[in-house]
Amino acid sequence: MDQSKKTLVNPETNVYNLSGKTLPKTSVFVTKIYLKRFDVVEVHALGETISKAVRMAEQLQRQNYVTIEKINTFTQKFDDDRSKAKIVITLKVTADGKKRVIEEIKQ
Repeated sequence: MDQSKKTLVNPETNVYNLSGKTLPKTSVFVTKIYLKRFDVVEVHALGETISKAVRMAEQLQRQNYVTIEKINTFTQKFDDDRSKAKIVITLKVTADGKKRVIEEIKQ
C-alpha cells in the first residue's frame, strides 16, 4: 500500500482553494488549519467541487466551529473561452470553534 507523503500546510492568505481531488475529511482538516491561523476564511470552489465546499461548510457550522457569513456565486471565465460556476463561502470562526481548533491542530 502506497502512503502519500505528508506536507505541512502553512497558509499565507485566508483563501482556501478547494480541489476536486481532496477527500471530504481532508478538506475539513485543512480548513481547520486555516481557521487556526485566520478568524475569517474564504473557501473557493469551481464546477463540480462546489457541492463539496457547501457540505464541508455546513458540517463545520453544524459542529459549531464556524458561522457561514456570506456565500457568493458567479461564473468564472477563462482565457480559452471556457467558463465554470464558482462559489466563494466566507466562514467566520466562533469563539468555541477557535478554542477547539487550537486544541485539535498541533503544528
